[in-house]
Amino acid sequence: MMDYIPIPSGSQPPMFKFDHPDEFHEQLEKHRHAVHIRTLYAIKYAYDTNFNGDITIAFLNNEDILLQCAPEAWIGNLQSTLDYFVDVEEYEKCQEVKELIDRIQS
Repeated sequence: MMDYIPIPSGSQPPMFKFDHPDEFHEQLEKHRHAVHIRTLYAIKYAYDTNFNGDITIAFLNNEDILLQCAPEAWIGNLQSTLDYFVDVEEYEKCQEVKELIDRIQS
């Protein structure tokens, strides 16, 4: 049984493979874009479907260990995602993130 909500195609959680903490940070940097895409669409999907549990951002070494985000951390994670999209100049994604933050906060 899967313990994460299904997300539309193209924004599935990445798999981080590592043996040491330094390798985890390398994987995080390697998959930075995928993590922020996943954060945006997983939170959006959860919000739109009234899912109030933790969302899965990535798998760590296998599908049994999860990097998750609790609902109370959604706004902070979306703000980090907004900052990322500003840095890489993906302004359409910035708008999507900003609109989602506004919806959640209203």
